[in-house]
Amino acid sequence: MGVAFVDREARGIKAEIERRIKMSLKEVRVPALIRDRLVKLARGAKDTDLPIDLTWARDYERDVLFAAMRIRWGETRPYRWLAREARRPLAVRAAASAIAKNPLWMIVPCHRIVRADGSIGQYGEGAKGIAKKRRLLAREGVTL
Repeated sequence: MGVAFVDREARGIKAEIERRIKMSLKEVRVPALIRDRLVKLARGAKDTDLPIDLTWARDYERDVLFAAMRIRWGETRPYRWLAREARRPLAVRAAASAIAKNPLWMIVPCHRIVRADGSIGQYGEGAKGIAKKRRLLAREGVTL
């Protein structure tokens, strides 16, 4: 048992989320330990060990998310690195797709993935997402 999805802005899109992670979501009180660690992450903690549930993910998605979790605080990696670390070096687009759908954005640092030329790349929807990615990276001392 662990965290399968993180998003405080998820209200009203429950059906979409359930379809994405192939699980039924239940309204339950988040255990204090998990809640405290999520709060620490939201405030910029470097490392917070949290149990995660990736039973919904296909093997390659799981490999991509685990690879992204190995990127250290304050560092970035290109999509091709992510594909290589997920043991499918030619599947760069598949790696990009898997990381773009990451439902654990606060735990799995998908904001640390950038384009091959070092530019910031996409993050979520449009300009708001890119601004959010810049803020997350700036918090770690990274400017692009």
